[in-house]
Amino acid sequence: MVFHQPKDLRRRLLELIIFRAFVLLLGLNVADRLQLLPAQLGGFPFLAFFNYLTLALTAGCLLIWWVHRHETFQLYLQVGADLILTTALVAYTRALESPFVSFYVLIIIYCSLTLGHNCGRVGAALSTILYAGILIADRLGFISFYGIELSSQQATFRIAAHALGFWAVAYLGTYLHQRLQAMEHQLREKIDSLSELQRLNDHIVRSIRSGLITTDLQGRIAVFNAAAGELTARDPEEMIGQPLQRLLGEDLWGRILDAELCRNAKALRHEQWHDIEGGRRYLGFSVSPLLDKDERLLGYIISFQDLTEIRRLEEEVRLKDRMAAVGRMAAGIAHEIRNPLTAMQGSVEILRDHASLPKTDERLLEILLRESDRLNKFVGDFLNFARPGKYARQPLDLVPVLKDSVLLLKNSPELRDKYSVVLRSEAHSIRILGNADQLNQVFWNLAQNAIRAMPQGGELEISIRRTPEGGGQILFRDSGVGMNREEINQIFQPFHSRFSGGLGLGMTVVFQIMEDHQGKISCESQPGKGTTISLSFPPETQAAASGETEFVYAEAEK
Repeated sequence: MVFHQPKDLRRRLLELIIFRAFVLLLGLNVADRLQLLPAQLGGFPFLAFFNYLTLALTAGCLLIWWVHRHETFQLYLQVGADLILTTALVAYTRALESPFVSFYVLIIIYCSLTLGHNCGRVGAALSTILYAGILIADRLGFISFYGIELSSQQATFRIAAHALGFWAVAYLGTYLHQRLQAMEHQLREKIDSLSELQRLNDHIVRSIRSGLITTDLQGRIAVFNAAAGELTARDPEEMIGQPLQRLLGEDLWGRILDAELCRNAKALRHEQWHDIEGGRRYLGFSVSPLLDKDERLLGYIISFQDLTEIRRLEEEVRLKDRMAAVGRMAAGIAHEIRNPLTAMQGSVEILRDHASLPKTDERLLEILLRESDRLNKFVGDFLNFARPGKYARQPLDLVPVLKDSVLLLKNSPELRDKYSVVLRSEAHSIRILGNADQLNQVFWNLAQNAIRAMPQGGELEISIRRTPEGGGQILFRDSGVGMNREEINQIFQPFHSRFSGGLGLGMTVVFQIMEDHQGKISCESQPGKGTTISLSFPPETQAAASGETEFVYAEAEK
């Protein structure tokens, strides 16, 4: 059979019911106008009887069709009813000269197309038998029809001619049926292949981790994959049909229009910061033209990735370069300053102890000594940053080291009543490879900065937890004044201090110690909402297996 799907067969049944009613009613009424129908059939008007019979047959078929049962049986039932009705019409309308003989042809055609080639042959055979039976019954006197008197040879010729026509139609219907089957099979295979390709394309677009956007020539978004939604924090379904300018700004769209991508073999490269809820991402874009088979421009293909981490690493490398340059300069300057400074400080102390000076001069000497001590401390920090000494790293437990530092901080005279320090430990023990003295320096510097960032008082929350890799993470979270993005970018740079009297080397030293411990330090802050400093340490086994030096740096040599 051609139509294997139930929905297709039901549709064909409904089409057959409607087509039959239309053809019968039209044929009967046209034949009546041409006076080809008898006036009476028994005691009933011939036209009215067959009109009502057609309507009753149509209503019955529609009722059976409506119940959704046995569609194939319904089709066979309709074929049988059509053969009987056609035979009756032919018999009572001049028999062999009846205008309704062609209805047999219609029955054979739809048998071949809907039920297959075997049913087409059966339809031709039944049509031939019923058509010949009309003449045979009349010739034998069993039934008297309103036909035209023909000789046996003429009747036989008429029957043979119509039978030949019936079987020719059955053959053509069978051939058409087979061609339709083949075409339907090819079409279904192509549809399945196209659907599979479409599904594969959808899977590829959804699965790639790069953001992918396609637009038309006006910038309206046509494709917006899941990765693009993650990178831009947008719902992919809501972005379809939206202008690209609303998502990524006019700058990128202006560059796309000015690039003349069809003439340029290279893709357009573009990088920019993109604001999302709760932060920013640095995105790198590659834009290519979307062309049809005739090389006509249809739109644009935009792929992009999150370059935030790469950007951070680049800034980190630049920071290290600056720190190395400052360190080399510091090593030379510190030696040139420290020796005469020490001699000057010693001379001033001797002068103060042995000379009898007025109080005003003694006050000046005290100021000179105090400023000399501050300058000496500055030079010491310089050397600590530029030419640190070596301390062996050893396996240690990070949790008690942090607890000891917090205990010292709580008992510090700088910590007045308006400050609160809270320690939250989510792990009893975290083993790392490090140096306790340097770690205490890191914790103390971060705590001091947090206290200074809360001039009106506040809470410093220090928390420690174990990472999934087995290392440790420590967070210093204050409720202070916070920082803007420019201040965050400069926080680890030498000589950058946000507090009065600061030298700007504390966070630089912290950064260097974390690098020596193979750890990571990051900062999150917003103006007026406080600052969070995150320290991440690798587990002891990972640090030992990294193959890097087992030493880290401590105080500068005196």
